[in-house]
Amino acid sequence: MDDPRLIATAAIAGAVFVVGLLGRRLVGRLDLSTEQRQRTRNMLRYGLVLALVVGLVTLWADVLSQAAFVASGFAVALVLFHKDLTLNVLGWWQKTISGAYRIGDRVRIGTIRGDVLDYGVLSTTLMEVDPDATHGMRTGNVVTVPNMKLLTEPVVNETLSLAYEWKEFQFTVPTAEWKAAEQVLLDAAEAQLAPHREAVEAELGRMAEQYAFHPIATTPRVFVEAGQGEDVILTLRLPTPARALRVTHDALNRAFLHWQQGSTKP
Repeated sequence: MDDPRLIATAAIAGAVFVVGLLGRRLVGRLDLSTEQRQRTRNMLRYGLVLALVVGLVTLWADVLSQAAFVASGFAVALVLFHKDLTLNVLGWWQKTISGAYRIGDRVRIGTIRGDVLDYGVLSTTLMEVDPDATHGMRTGNVVTVPNMKLLTEPVVNETLSLAYEWKEFQFTVPTAEWKAAEQVLLDAAEAQLAPHREAVEAELGRMAEQYAFHPIATTPRVFVEAGQGEDVILTLRLPTPARALRVTHDALNRAFLHWQQGSTKP
């Protein structure tokens, strides 16, 4: 322990440990949601690791420079024999730099869709959502995706800027009844949108300030097109919570069927 750098190393490691312990306790006491708490803990952990690495590299710079040649050879061997490990780390780095998703976001990575439960240097953990279904409900399966997928597969974040989606729901009615059915659907859509309208417009306002994009109309709208025979297809478009597509669809179906039953009574 005569080398002062050993003492400094122990001091840096001890300081990082104490700050990490106090930070976790502080995060546990903050009034945060589960996703925010997990996200804050991850940021704290990665920040402390970065601080430790920077401190040690600065302290032992001369020793590291002497070992650079050996390290470069080791790095080549690592890339050759542990390619997947290297690609996973690179995928994590790309995710970190781009801010592609956070804990709690709903994402698609290639053909896999789900809500982000956690992410690390090597993999991302999702609560699976059936990618082929329109209801947007979770299957209950937990999927671990290697971060190397982030380098080769498109990443779609469905809730990064907006927690809502503009969805279209189709209904078929006889030609003579399409105007009445249109009003029924618009009334039902307004009832579904009312609790969320302010939140949707607020999120759209923030997006307009951050990105070069034209705000989307929040007012529900019905598009009309001819169907087969005497039928007309009505397509209702409205913003709905991304995680409540099935609930919204069910409410619209119930309103439509209730009107349909009433209109067919003698």
